[in-house]
Amino acid sequence: MNIEVLNTGSELMLGQVQNSHLGYFSQLLLPLGLRIQRQHTLPDGPIIRDVLAESLSRSHVILLTGGLGPTSDDLTRFLVSDLCHCPLEYHPEIEAKIMDYFARRRITPPSSVKVQAQIPRSAQILDNHHGTAPGFHLLHQNCHLFCLPGPPSELYPMFEEQVIPLLQQLSPRTAAIHCRSFRIHGLGESEVQQRVEEPLLALGQVEIGYCARYREVDLRLISTDSALLDRMAQLVQSEFQEFIYAQGQDNMEQVVIHLARQQGRQLSTAESCTGGLLAHRLTNVPGASAVFHRGWVSYSNTSKTEELGVPTVTLDTHGAVSAATAEEMARGALLRSGADLAVSLTGIAGPEGGSPEKPVGTLFLALAEKTVDGTISCLTEEKRLVPRREVFKTMASQAALDLFRRALLKHNQRDSALTT
Repeated sequence: MNIEVLNTGSELMLGQVQNSHLGYFSQLLLPLGLRIQRQHTLPDGPIIRDVLAESLSRSHVILLTGGLGPTSDDLTRFLVSDLCHCPLEYHPEIEAKIMDYFARRRITPPSSVKVQAQIPRSAQILDNHHGTAPGFHLLHQNCHLFCLPGPPSELYPMFEEQVIPLLQQLSPRTAAIHCRSFRIHGLGESEVQQRVEEPLLALGQVEIGYCARYREVDLRLISTDSALLDRMAQLVQSEFQEFIYAQGQDNMEQVVIHLARQQGRQLSTAESCTGGLLAHRLTNVPGASAVFHRGWVSYSNTSKTEELGVPTVTLDTHGAVSAATAEEMARGALLRSGADLAVSLTGIAGPEGGSPEKPVGTLFLALAEKTVDGTISCLTEEKRLVPRREVFKTMASQAALDLFRRALLKHNQRDSALTT
């Protein structure tokens, strides 16, 4: 079944709103055995009609989002009516629901909202329980066209409650498509491919995909045979072991918080070059307060000394960007916070400040950890990251999270060894 997605709205083309609909649709369609073949993102205007005409000529299903509101740039109902030769019909019951929606919120609506009560003739109305603009389903030229509101808060419930059941009726015998995803840190896509693609293909037919990011890669396996994917997953896990930080879509901070909560271990941070990004990412995870109590942004040398106790002799001898300073920062954060683990970062984000010995992109990290006998052990790492400020900060925070993750995994392994 050929499925296309048409996302409309000039705000999407201008980058003012992030387009997340494709990922959402894809995740819900795969279990039905359905995959999206094309996606188009279109500005408001007549171009929607032109692209829709092309899609109708080749698709079995079209998911068209946006343009159902009451303003002058909401053109979907008019363009569909014209293209499909289906005159708009007024539905008083829809207007009544719209008026009730505003009345319950004690808002007097403008008269323009009534345009949302117009639906192309012969279309099936899709009720909107979370907004004012209904969607609709229209069969035209053997293509099922679903016109849906753009805001996710309105689109998602409508899609799950009303569109999914209709799609299941259209393809009741399609085999489910299964997907396994592995998020791998510290390796590039070429190395990942070289190490596993041939052994994977030897196990059976599978679609293999790679999505590269800075010093990371997502490995994706797709098949209708879930048992085959289970065997392939074992092979991938055996090959990459702790390079894999997640299966599925979990991010690094979610993994770290989960491990820390599982172990009941407290975390703290000491940041210079990332300016609080590491703490920000950790606290984006629900439940982070159970394991993350405090962190420091010690951007200046003075703050490193006053807040974290970094000796001035260390700064004078080794510099702010050094393994010695990173270690003192991590040690200070651990002692002052009472945490079990502390990670520090200091580096040169650029575009200025580098030297031949420490070029822009240089990063030093340190992990300080309380040992069983009450002493503090420290581990330092040096990395060369992409010398672009925002990219550098993102990569640095990811490296720091991975340092937390590896330490927590080792703690798990030590606990397992003690219990066996």
